[in-house]
Amino acid sequence: MRPGNLSTRLNVNLGETVLVGKIVREFGQWHGIPEDALFVVNLSLDELVTNIVTHSQKQPPPPKEIVLRLSTVKDEVRAEVEDDGCAFNPLTMPVPDVDAPLHERDPGGLGIHLVRSLMDSVNYQRVGTRNRLTISKKVA
Repeated sequence: MRPGNLSTRLNVNLGETVLVGKIVREFGQWHGIPEDALFVVNLSLDELVTNIVTHSQKQPPPPKEIVLRLSTVKDEVRAEVEDDGCAFNPLTMPVPDVDAPLHERDPGGLGIHLVRSLMDSVNYQRVGTRNRLTISKKVA
């Protein structure tokens, strides 16, 4: 895996998830990242960007943009998703009871649960007026 990084700005709309997938694939191919790691990073980023677009519009101020950063560090792939919407730490959401019958489950929370289960680390920071989620996946 070759070292490197990339940063790009995205519009706050669901159509950008297609662009995220393309960026992740091209970044992964250029840096020699294995397909299995790329798949889970892409799936996780799709979920995080979708959450920002769909949920952040409900609380003022809505974000004006999403910043995506990708990097390779030693034996891992890191991705940061940053927005300038209202403060929200999705990691404080309760873990969903995936064993409960469907009719007894509370709605929501499965996406961040999926991200946590796929990635080796998931961290949230509030940096000034920005939300920053950092995910990483070790590469074999």
